[in-house]
Amino acid sequence: MIWGIKDNQRIIASPKDRAICELCKQELIAKCGEIKIWHWAHKSKIECDSWWEPENEWHINWKNEFPKEQQEITIGIHRADIKNSKGVIELQNSSISPEDIFNREEFYRQMIWLINGEKFAENLEIRQKEEVVTFRWKSPPKSWWFAKKPIYIDLSKKIYLLKNKLKEYKNGKRDYKTISEEVGNDYGDGTHWESQKIEITNLNIKKIKIQIKLLSTNDSILFIKKLYTNIPCGGWGYLINKESFLKIFKEDENENTKNTSK
Repeated sequence: MIWGIKDNQRIIASPKDRAICELCKQELIAKCGEIKIWHWAHKSKIECDSWWEPENEWHINWKNEFPKEQQEITIGIHRADIKNSKGVIELQNSSISPEDIFNREEFYRQMIWLINGEKFAENLEIRQKEEVVTFRWKSPPKSWWFAKKPIYIDLSKKIYLLKNKLKEYKNGKRDYKTISEEVGNDYGDGTHWESQKIEITNLNIKKIKIQIKLLSTNDSILFIKKLYTNIPCGGWGYLINKESFLKIFKEDENENTKNTSK
């Protein structure tokens, strides 16, 4: 997490410093390396709402898009990643159970989910269809079928993964698909099944290039309007850019001034 409590003040992590968790009151230690953004971590693994979703750079970068007064807000037994007059934004980087989705939605009521799509959307294929996009999800995390609140997927990192795949093909990677067909025998008195491998390398390259083109317009956040509950699943929604997302969910200056003066 970004914020810890020391001397009744919210402070950011600094080398060798100590603080306590605002939610569970347990000791935090500063993680101040040279690679990851400095942050707080629990000294031991305990049952704390803020511990079960480990922080990473993606979390912290998104939190820092909002004023510090709206970050990591403790509400009852929960800690909202971001909270303002527009509601709660829950940042989700790892898997989550249907029970936890239900509990958070019931508790916060006015909220949205913002999901890190770097690994989460690895098998998500997007297609442009007039003013909307449709998608096909080969291996969807089924727990999200139970979500009732709006789901946004941050696909900004996915484009780098796609470009890396293109590099693999450039370096000689080949993909094949096994197909089976029923054929007759030479005597015309029966049929049997034969299987053969066909190369689909060029087809996959074409698909990847389409995905990169779609996400290269900076419209890299997928707002899911409909998610069909089947395997592989599909659905449709809209691609929006980060600026549009923040315009929707950040308070404007008048709202912020009004809330501060209360």
